[in-house]
This record gives sequence, structure tokens and C-alpha cells, in this order.
Amino acid sequence: MNDPRACNRWIQCTDGQPISGTCDDGLFYDRESKDCVPSTEINCVSSDPCAELNTNGFAPDPYSCNGYYYCKQGKGTKGECNTGMNYNAATEACIRDFPCNAKMNPDSVCNILPDGVYIKDPTSCNGYQFCWLDNAINYNCPYNLYFSAANGDCDSPQNVECAFTEPPPLTAEPDECLETGSFIPDKSSCNGYYYCYEGDDGQMLLDHGDCPVGRFFYVNDNGIGVCKPRSQVQCDYDRCVNLGYTNIELANESNDGCKGYVLCQNGVTIGKGTCPNGEYFNELTQLCTTQVISYTACVISAQSTTRHEQVSTTDDDTATTTAP
Repeated sequence: MNDPRACNRWIQCTDGQPISGTCDDGLFYDRESKDCVPSTEINCVSSDPCAELNTNGFAPDPYSCNGYYYCKQGKGTKGECNTGMNYNAATEACIRDFPCNAKMNPDSVCNILPDGVYIKDPTSCNGYQFCWLDNAINYNCPYNLYFSAANGDCDSPQNVECAFTEPPPLTAEPDECLETGSFIPDKSSCNGYYYCYEGDDGQMLLDHGDCPVGRFFYVNDNGIGVCKPRSQVQCDYDRCVNLGYTNIELANESNDGCKGYVLCQNGVTIGKGTCPNGEYFNELTQLCTTQVISYTACVISAQSTTRHEQVSTTDDDTATTTAP
């Protein structure tokens, strides 16, 4: 397998012990062919970018788009670009809105394993992960079976050693859930919700879930919780959820008359801005415009009741702008 600390190193497990090796100069280890190949043939991201540099210089941070290291004698000093800028390894400079290349997930072992490998989910007995293109895709065994890491397959619980204990379900506060089968906001995110169900003792319990990408959770006038297009939901939590994982993206800011925006990276807000000359920001096009934008997501609360009629209530976000 790849040594995550350097692209030209590999690790072989023998009798439970790691044996490491290094490719010849100019070669990187290819986890798919399990061989050393020319470095130009491999798109490698190392968790320790300074380890393989023989000279002093700069290297990109493998875990963030705007981070970099200054490497000296194999050791690195970390730095970060200013808000809204990403590091360009080719020019060794911070560039505004520079496209962000794929980064390593520090918590995923699929960074070092070949595609097609099945591994045990460390958070459950019946869960497992499938490595594909550096990502861990989550699955669960059916019929209450447990995943066997030794066999790489689902098996009866009595045949699998698993010390993981499922956490107890969350208990709803009094009057928080009106009935079994209802959905309520999680009060911590724009897209999160709880599903209410009755336990064996009659106590109402909560099961957490998230709306699909591009939708936020919303409780309508009838008290029914639904997932709606994000432009149709006003939310006071971080609106950058699910945005900015491949490059910096912008989102309308809540309750500002649709004039401003927030900069999103890796699902969180990293900065704010306002359109010039009184223009409006359109989250769907990622541009400032003279066209009046009146998404429910960003209208000023006091005006939201009257403006809501101007916003389409269909699931098609492309119909949510109005002419000036």
C-alpha cells in the first residue's frame, strides 16, 4: 500500500508488521499496479509534502485548498492564503478563486488503499466501506448481519467479533414531537432534521437525518417538515453546508435583501462580501446582477411575507428570480 507520508514510498504488511520501502529517484509508488512507476503517470497527494522534497521550496497543503508549506531540509512550516484565495502550486502563489484540486481526507484509509478494497466501518458492526477513487463509500450489511473484515463479506453476528456498542437513541423533549412519523429541525444546521418515532416504552425518540444536497429543511404552515430547494428556505445557521468542496463557492446571506454573499469552503463560511453598486447576488449563477433577486433565502424578514408571492414555490430553482 501507499505510504501516505510520501508519494515515493510504500508499505508491505508481513505477519502483522509493516515493512517500508522507497522507489528509485523519479518514481512514485502506484497502489493499483503495486509497482514503482514514473512520477508523471501518478496523481499523488502526500500527507507530508515536504518529506519527498530534496530541495527547499513550497508545497501545497494536502488537506486544504488555501494552505501551503515552506519546506526546508524535509521539514515544513505551514501557511495559509488570505480569505477567498487558493494556493497555486505551479506559480507558488495565492490566487483568488483558483480551482482547487482533489485533497486528501485525513480520516480516510482509502487514501492509501487500492480501488475495490472493502474495509470495516469503525463506527458500527454491520457497516463497511468500499474504496473508490480515494473515497470511502459507506454500506450496511442486510438482515442484521455483521461485516467480517477477515472475509471481506457480511456474516452472522456469532461469527464476527465486534466490540462496538451502538449509542442509545436520542430522547425527544416534552412536546417536541407531535406524533410518530413527524420531522422536526435539528436546530443546529440548515439541512438537518430529526425523525420522531415511539420507543418500546412509549417515549418519543429521535433519529437524525440530512436533506439531499441542494435542499434545506423547512417546516411549512401546516407544521409538516419537508426538504426544499435551498433558495426557498431562510436559515440562520451556516448556509455553506455542502458547498465549496472542489472549489470556493458563494451562497446568499440570510436576511440581507439578497445584496450580500458568503464565501464557502469545505462546507463552512470563510468570509463575506457585498455586491457593488447596489446589485443583487444570485446564488444559482454565482454572480452579482442588476436583476432583482428575491429568494426567500435572503429577503429581509420584515418583507418576506409580501415578497414570498414573487418567489416560485415549485421545486425548480431556476424560476426564483423576478425582473426589476
